[in-house]
Amino acid sequence: MPGEGVVTVVLKPLRAALRDGDRVRGVVKGTAVNHGGRTSGLTVPSSAAQQSVISAALADAGVSVESIGLVEAHGTGTSLGDPIEVEGLTRAWRGVTDRSQFCAIGSLKGNVGHLEPAAGLAGLVKVLLSMERGVVPPSLHVVRPNDHIRFEDTPFFLADRVMEWPRPQGGPRRGAVSAFGMGGVNAHVILEEAPEAPVRDVPAPKTFVVRVTGADETAVRTLAAAYAARFDAARDAVETADLCHTANTGRSVLEFQTAVHGRSAADLAAALRSVADGTLPIARVDIDLTAADAAAVLGGTTAAPGHPVGAAELARAGYAHVDWAGLSPAGARVTDLPTYPFAGTPFWRGPEETDRPDRAGTPVRDERPGTPAVRVRWRARALPPAPPAGPATVSLAAADPALGQALTGLLRDRGVTVVAPGAPADAALVVGARDPRRTDPAELGSFWSELGDLMRTLPQGAGVLWASFGGVDLRSVHGGDTGPDPVRAATAMAVRAAGAEGRRPTAVVHLDPADRAAEQAAHLVAELVALEDGTPESDAGTVVTAYRQGVRYVPETAPARPDRPYSLPAEGYCLVTGGLGAVGLRLIERLVARGARRVAVVGRSALDATRARALRKLAESGAEVDYLPCDVSDPAALAAVADRLGRRWGRLVGVVHASGRVNPFGAMHRRPWSDAEKVLAPKVAGSLHVVRLAKERRADFVVLVSSIAGTQALAGRGLVDYSLANAFQLALAEREDDEVTAVTAHAWPNWTGTGMKADDAFSAAYSIGVEEALDAFSDHLLSGGAVVFPGTAPAPEGTGTAAPAATVPAAPAVPVALPAGGGARAGTEMAEARRATTAMRARVRDAFLHVLGEDPGDRPLQALGLDSLMIAELTTALERGGGLTVDPSLLMRSRTADDVAAELAALAVPAGPPAPAAAVHTPAPDHDGAGSALSALLRPLLDRDAGRGAVQS
Repeated sequence: MPGEGVVTVVLKPLRAALRDGDRVRGVVKGTAVNHGGRTSGLTVPSSAAQQSVISAALADAGVSVESIGLVEAHGTGTSLGDPIEVEGLTRAWRGVTDRSQFCAIGSLKGNVGHLEPAAGLAGLVKVLLSMERGVVPPSLHVVRPNDHIRFEDTPFFLADRVMEWPRPQGGPRRGAVSAFGMGGVNAHVILEEAPEAPVRDVPAPKTFVVRVTGADETAVRTLAAAYAARFDAARDAVETADLCHTANTGRSVLEFQTAVHGRSAADLAAALRSVADGTLPIARVDIDLTAADAAAVLGGTTAAPGHPVGAAELARAGYAHVDWAGLSPAGARVTDLPTYPFAGTPFWRGPEETDRPDRAGTPVRDERPGTPAVRVRWRARALPPAPPAGPATVSLAAADPALGQALTGLLRDRGVTVVAPGAPADAALVVGARDPRRTDPAELGSFWSELGDLMRTLPQGAGVLWASFGGVDLRSVHGGDTGPDPVRAATAMAVRAAGAEGRRPTAVVHLDPADRAAEQAAHLVAELVALEDGTPESDAGTVVTAYRQGVRYVPETAPARPDRPYSLPAEGYCLVTGGLGAVGLRLIERLVARGARRVAVVGRSALDATRARALRKLAESGAEVDYLPCDVSDPAALAAVADRLGRRWGRLVGVVHASGRVNPFGAMHRRPWSDAEKVLAPKVAGSLHVVRLAKERRADFVVLVSSIAGTQALAGRGLVDYSLANAFQLALAEREDDEVTAVTAHAWPNWTGTGMKADDAFSAAYSIGVEEALDAFSDHLLSGGAVVFPGTAPAPEGTGTAAPAATVPAAPAVPVALPAGGGARAGTEMAEARRATTAMRARVRDAFLHVLGEDPGDRPLQALGLDSLMIAELTTALERGGGLTVDPSLLMRSRTADDVAAELAALAVPAGPPAPAAAVHTPAPDHDGAGSALSALLRPLLDRDAGRGAVQS
């Protein structure tokens, strides 16, 4: 039974852990790893190899097996693997003992399932806790032991009930853990319980102080109640000092905080309960608040941050600069303290849950049972009143001179400075050409360059308003419309995705070409002011509006009801492009299940043995399935294939266009058009060609397999080219659908475990099961137009924030060794080290300015909202100057930019004379740094400390 879990342990030499007063949970006495070599199958273990690895770990530990009281087996519960594992253990132990059934054996997998990569560490934690508590837990769900294991002939007995684990006479408890990977990797570890902590002399202060911090007030009050219960259990002043030290220095600084003080643990517990019940205040942390300002907030008191009482009062006012470590008594250590009360907000729907109308963000559902599907519809909504303020400087690019002149006049009347494109500005306003003709997809290359230049040169945080004509379908509310221009619709979506990627306020406005220039200018200026004011109802900070005859329209979702029932005819054939992909194969299965007797699959991929086998399996159901190589972006090749199939199978019944590809996740302004064009080819040119083919041959349907990235800016972050390509398909379906050939674009979320997807965070919130998706595909085969399947609804507004990175104390200054007898030289080296640190600080701040558009100062990095894309950009910016390999995790664990600079400066200081002929690696200017960053992440795993490791919490 599979399970899910995450386990983290900290390894440290035992001597260092005891010296530093760390809480030691156990000691690693011995380890061994080997490989089983060739066996009769990939998952078949080798008893001899397991015996060897266990014997090696015992020899490495240098302890008697008779001192081991618990073996945590790999124990997957299989009829083959478990007997082989017990046989290997027995052979290893029989070499050093003839005693039988003196050691308990069990497996955590029966309790929590198989955690795959985390399974071994989960077993290690089980043994550590068992030693710590002196209790052996049972292996659950063991009704009857494996018939092929005779435990009475082994040193082991099955731990099938809770039992005490007494400490052996004259020694500590010891345990062993086995972890065997599929494919033959074997590991075995011998553990020993932690030694008694040395007695410490901690002077008791006259007053204790405890800080409580959380992401919101509810979390602070909940944590305060948990802290109160823990302080109630404090045995003495030393434990109370340890608890205070842990709360004040061992917990991340979050957005809200409070603090209490008292002379004893009982006083602190009572004060903490006053926080929990709302009697004592909680403040939002303000890094700009000075001690004097905080004192003024408190009514003019002269609270001293260096005293426990003063520190507590200042913290309750929001003061962020208390030296909490300085308030800890000498000798205080980190101890056990309640952990953070994370909010129990669900971020995806479980199988037992149903959609509720009150779930925020859930689209309106049709009453008909089935997979929820929606369409985009437009309704009139006036622009909310906005304050007169707006951007101070606007860069303006307008293809229509009359409209550009009108905009310049209106903006200057508001006191706005209008500058040319590319100049520094608070916002950019770009207006496309007023051209009634359909836009040629060949123009997408110049658009990509223009948008990339804009995103690259515009300061971080500056807004973007992009105006165009003809990019939306307003036929339902305005009879004069003729359907969307797919190219303009796609470019509008790409602008929104790029804005979301750069965390820019972004608006796309579809203007009425019939309006006069003065009216269009007035609409755009009003939208620009509203954009700068902020729009709460937005998609990742982006909004889209349209104007017709002076009326403002906004998009909303409406239920998309399935079309009439449709049975595939026995005559003719279906054409599936991209059918060798994961999604394409499942769609072919569904077509065959719905009655398709002949299916032609075309694609660029070679038909290898695996894919040929998959197609043969489909043919076993009685359908003819054939594969023909063809690039759908080549219209002549596609027509030739259709002619050949027509002569063989007759009429073309329908087309399912599943061809597509996706580039790696990355910033739009760093992606060359040559890479983006590869994503667009199957979805732009390919879609045009298959739709034209189907309509020429009067097919019943065309289905364009598209993505929700074509409708949601959030899904397009890091995948702007993919977003653009899918938006083209959705608009094409709206334009080309007619009564003869139903042209439908299905905008899918992530198919769980199948096909392409957006980044993991988005996919967790927008996913759909494979069977559910196939049912929806069948239901909406003839629906026509763009049909969106939202998938799992997102979390309510305001709860989907990324977990803040844990902070660590500021990195110490770079140590500089003073050579004997070299005072002048030492002074020179110290000066050089200071210059290096100063230069690195400037380099780090330049990187932040390049990526974020602002100097972070001394603000905590977790408050800057860094995500995986920004961290990748910052890593690249830091490495661009050469001579640095930057570990991306440094940006997640450092508290401030100065901490990042200090650590990088320390890494840059050479440990000794440079090695001769050593080449300095300088990444290319456009290199993403992935290889060097990965090396930095893996390098620490290759270093092994000569001493034994201590496992800490």
